[in-house]
Amino acid sequence: MSLIKGFFAKPTFSVQPIRADRAEECERLHAASFAFPWSSSDFESYLTDSAILADGAVNDTASKGPLGGFIMSRLTPPDAEVLTFAVDPARRGTGLGRLLLERHLLNLERGGARLVFLEVADDNAPALALYERSGFKIIGRRENYYQRASGERRAALTMRLEL
Repeated sequence: MSLIKGFFAKPTFSVQPIRADRAEECERLHAASFAFPWSSSDFESYLTDSAILADGAVNDTASKGPLGGFIMSRLTPPDAEVLTFAVDPARRGTGLGRLLLERHLLNLERGGARLVFLEVADDNAPALALYERSGFKIIGRRENYYQRASGERRAALTMRLEL
């Protein structure tokens, strides 16, 4: 029975720094999360920039297996800005996003960040709930900032966290 249970066990993930060799995976996850995704060359550019801190959720049983999610920020101490954050749609609601965000914030703090900024669509309830649980506060609003594939426009909420 334990062999069968182990065979069907859900993978566990650890948060690790990611580099340009993960650009195509980031592109795939980004495309599953955003109407206008970044290309793998965009990710390669960001992931080779010394001011960029990027963390990925790596399957513990297959370190070169596909990412379960990633988060990327520009670190310019004492500030940091979350540039993008995506979790595999099949892994949403499992706590993986929370794990990624918590570990990433610790890494930003270790890098000298004291304030972390981000923007999120005003209708992205799961992301807003995650950010608010993590201590982010809304500090501004940009109307018509995000465009959906349908052409609809949504406001961006600017949020800030003091570390």
